[in-house]
Amino acid sequence: MRRAITILMLLLLLFPLQLSADQLKGYEPYEEEEFPLWSYKIRRAETLFFGSMVITLPVTALLYRFAVESQLISTPSSDLQGFLMQGSIAAGLSLGISLADYIIGEVGNANGR
Repeated sequence: MRRAITILMLLLLLFPLQLSADQLKGYEPYEEEEFPLWSYKIRRAETLFFGSMVITLPVTALLYRFAVESQLISTPSSDLQGFLMQGSIAAGLSLGISLADYIIGEVGNANGR
């Protein structure tokens, strides 16, 4: 039974490799003016927001746990409430990172850089 599962897992892992090795047929790269400028800015902000959540969520969880254990903040009444607090703090930090990038980009464009 164990051998059959191992062979099945290897087949499931190796089968997609052939598909990824094939060239994409009919691929056309995006043109310069295909999308408006505001959509590029939203896409950049979205990428920065969710990309920074990967960093801010574990850091927030670590600091939140430290604050609870050192009694700087009160213990949440449930685990869900604690997780929601951590998630909202991490989302606020990620939003701040996205806004800072937008402001820096706009100031740079205004100065001609």
